[in-house]
Amino acid sequence: MGWAIAIHGGAGAILESLTDSHRAAVEEALPKLTEVGAAMLKAGACALDVVEQATVALEECELFQAGRGSVLSAAGTHELEASIMDGLTGSAGAACGLRTVRNPVCLARQILERTTHVFIAGRGAEDLAKAWDLERVPNEWFTTDRRLNQLRRHLATPERSRPYPETVGAVACDMEGRVAAATSTGGTTGKLPGRIGDAPLINAGTWADERVAVSCTGIGENFVRAGTARMVAARVELLGESIEQASVACVQSMPPESGGLIAVDCHGNVSLPFTSQGMYRGWETQAGTRGIGIGAI
Repeated sequence: MGWAIAIHGGAGAILESLTDSHRAAVEEALPKLTEVGAAMLKAGACALDVVEQATVALEECELFQAGRGSVLSAAGTHELEASIMDGLTGSAGAACGLRTVRNPVCLARQILERTTHVFIAGRGAEDLAKAWDLERVPNEWFTTDRRLNQLRRHLATPERSRPYPETVGAVACDMEGRVAAATSTGGTTGKLPGRIGDAPLINAGTWADERVAVSCTGIGENFVRAGTARMVAARVELLGESIEQASVACVQSMPPESGGLIAVDCHGNVSLPFTSQGMYRGWETQAGTRGIGIGAI
């Protein structure tokens, strides 16, 4: 048994618009972001705390598509969503339709711990963030020039535009073999206001139980239809597959270029399969394996 951490910064047609400068920035950021969780695990932190803080770090990094740097809806506004799940207890929290919550994953964690509910949306979720003194920011705080340009291109030629469904997430196994998962996103460029993807949906985009933890990224509708995150866990439980076998099988069973996922089991094994052009990813384990990636190589 050993600790392990994996993060993703989104999967999709990322190579089409990846400039040299953006690639360099991502390659510099991914090891640092992975180390956020790795350092906590080395210090004995529990998996649930690790995935929350690793996802916060991703939300704060405008290179990726959650929190600061999220994509814009067709109305030119941000609607954020996130979820988190604890494999030890089976507890989960999720929120969507967020407009002012700086770190959606923190609200999801508070919903897990402070309510008997799993999923709270829109005004109700915003009211809870205010009542619990979570940091809030103006909606335009999430906007970057890069995302504005993506929306303009999408609105100008929607029939030619490839979606930017990148999402962020983290999975972890701690020193006690406990696992957890978290996922956060701004959705997809030019989405209809009110659209909800897989990121805040337990079973579809996020899952954790006593065996495995999974966070998905890509074309959310495909993951919702497939219940992908839970399906990975079901294959491990019911078919006795390894985390790698189950993860690859689930991703490959979906429509081509749907995206990918990161997964970890209670023994510290990590899997990061994807079928899209690329997936921003980083990982580190107590066994000494570590790395980052963008494309297939």
